[in-house]
Parts: sequence; C-alpha cells; structure tokens
Amino acid sequence: MRIKVTSVAAAGPGFRALDDPRVRRILRFVIAVTLATAYSCYINWPFSFMLVALMISLMALPTPAPSLRFAVWTVTKLIGFIGLGLVLMLPLHSHQLFGLSLLGLIIFITFYLQAQGKVAGLNAIFVIIGTTLIPAFGQNSMDGGVEFAKGLSQSALALFPIIWIVFAVLPEGVFPRLPNAPRVEGSSFDRGIVALRPVVMLLPLLVFMLGSDNNIRYLIGYYQAAMIGQHANRETARALAIDLLLATIIGSTAGLVLWWIMKLWPSLFWFTLMMALFSFVFATRVFSNGPRGLSPNFVRWSYGLSTLVFIVFPDALTQGFTGDDPNMKFYQRILDYFLIISYSVFSVLVYDAIVERLSAWRKQLRGWHPLKHNLGPRQV
Repeated sequence: MRIKVTSVAAAGPGFRALDDPRVRRILRFVIAVTLATAYSCYINWPFSFMLVALMISLMALPTPAPSLRFAVWTVTKLIGFIGLGLVLMLPLHSHQLFGLSLLGLIIFITFYLQAQGKVAGLNAIFVIIGTTLIPAFGQNSMDGGVEFAKGLSQSALALFPIIWIVFAVLPEGVFPRLPNAPRVEGSSFDRGIVALRPVVMLLPLLVFMLGSDNNIRYLIGYYQAAMIGQHANRETARALAIDLLLATIIGSTAGLVLWWIMKLWPSLFWFTLMMALFSFVFATRVFSNGPRGLSPNFVRWSYGLSTLVFIVFPDALTQGFTGDDPNMKFYQRILDYFLIISYSVFSVLVYDAIVERLSAWRKQLRGWHPLKHNLGPRQV
C-alpha cells in the first residue's frame, strides 16, 4: 500500500494541486494582479493604479468567469456613474450646499434601494466612487476631475479583458450576474435609518477632501470608508470597520517592506515580480477550502493588499523609488490613511450606537400608555 501511494504522488502532484479549487483561485488571483500591475505600469495612464485596485476587488470574489453581458453592463454602469460625477462637479463648484444636498440624496436613494434588496452591493460602490471621488479630485481644478475620470474609465475598460485571459488559462464556469443585496428586515423607517448611515459617514469626509489640495493622499481611506458604507447590515458594517482598520495596518506594513525592497533594484520587472510575490502571500490568506471559498479574515487581507497598492503605486508610477521627496509623501500617505480609517471606524460605531439607543427609546414609548402611567396596569 505504501508503494502505491508513493507512485501516485510521484505520477502527478501538479495535476492534483490544480484540481484543488483553493489553489486555482490563488493562482488566478496572482496572475490577474501581476498582469494588471505590468499593464498599468507599462502604459502608465493617469491613475492607472486604479486598475490593480479594481482587479483585487473582483478577483477576491470566489466566482466563476464573468459573462460578456455582465462585463458590458458593469463597465457601462461604472462609466455612467463617472459621468454623473463629472456633472456634479458643476454644482459643487458654484453652489456647494445645493451640490452636497443633491449628492447626499443620490447616496441615500442608492442605499435605500440596496436595503430593499433591489440592487447589488457593487452598484453602491460604483455610485460612491463615481459621484464623490471625481468631484473631490476636480475641486481645485475641473481638469483634475476630468483626468481622474479618464483614468478610472481606462481602468474599467482594461479590467475584464485581463480577467478573461486569466480564466482562459485556468478555466471555470461563467456567471451571468451578481445577486442583489439581501433585503433588510423591518419597516421602511428601519431601512431608511440604515441608508442614512453612509450619507452621515461619507459627506463630512467628502467636505474634508474638497478642501484638500492633494486628494490622492486620502484615496484609500475614502475607498475603505465606501466599503464600510455599502454594507447595509449594521453588524456586518461594524465587523468590517474593525477588519479594515487591521487591513490598513497590514497593508501599510507590507507597503513599507515592498518600498524598501524596491530600493535595491528600482525597475519595472523587479516591481512586477515583487507584486506577484506579495499577491501570492495575501491570496493564501484570502482563499480557503470552506463552503464559501473564502477564509474568515479574507476582508482584512484583500483590502490590505488594496491598501498596499494605494500607498506604493502613486509614487512608484510618478517618481520612482528613489529620492527624499517620494519618501516624505509615502510616509505622509500612511499617516493620512490611518486618520481616515480611524474616522470611519469611529463614525460607524457612534452612528450605530445612537441608532440603537433611539430604537430602544422608541420601543419604550410604544409600550407607554398615559392611563397605565397614572392608574397602574390593573386599573386600565
């Protein structure tokens, strides 16, 4: 029996490894992130690192290959929300109070529809990215907002061709669409309270970004705040807030390590190889052989890699890994991300605590009756 097992192990260990769903997901993730890194760094259009961030978000989902219909519809929606963000730059420039009110209404309606289970969670992310980040980058100059919109659109157009190449190498089935978000139980008022959370959390952060002269410093913090806001369930949002705080620590530490490794040989080839290595390490923490295909802590590791991208890529693509000025921006960006993600965690916890306290008072008032209060329960 021992001889038989040894001969089978010697015959095809590679074949059995590729039969493991977890191994295939890890390899797809690594290949996709590596290709996105090489393509975005080689072409190097403005804000090309957004391609790598979007790639990480989609490839961290344990789903089969996206269909052509899903890809076209997803890219169309994202570009549509980018266009909406360009339109919103006008009122946010000339009539800021009206523009912020309009933006808050758009975010509230989007999350209310998500709480009703009528849209997918991915739509909420697209709304936040398109309608808030573009006006923030275009606050000082509309040319900056247009440039960010063009860069994000180019990233969206390059996203699915790279994903299809990866699934051509390691095939799996095809899925036509993502399911809608689960419906939040309760009344319309309860769903409205849930939909109000991202408005209360994101608008103050947007106002802060509108007053900044370098919004790229706060990009990953705002991106992570959007991830928290798009979860309608309160328990999920609170758990995600803690996970994203840990993701910031993990991503910042990994970014520091990658930054100093790149100083040994600052070249595109070496950078691509290092990103392949780091994405492999992170992917082993993201995927598992469980029923969902994801490890319990997949959020902190997938968004930890996104944090690394937002920290390292902007300076790497514009100024390289040498010199003192990039170093100062690099460390300043890490500090800014910690401040913003701390704000996001704090705002989620405070908002949910206030809502729970008001809900408890509301239940007490429903059970209060003036005759019961004055005469006692036996005399009513």
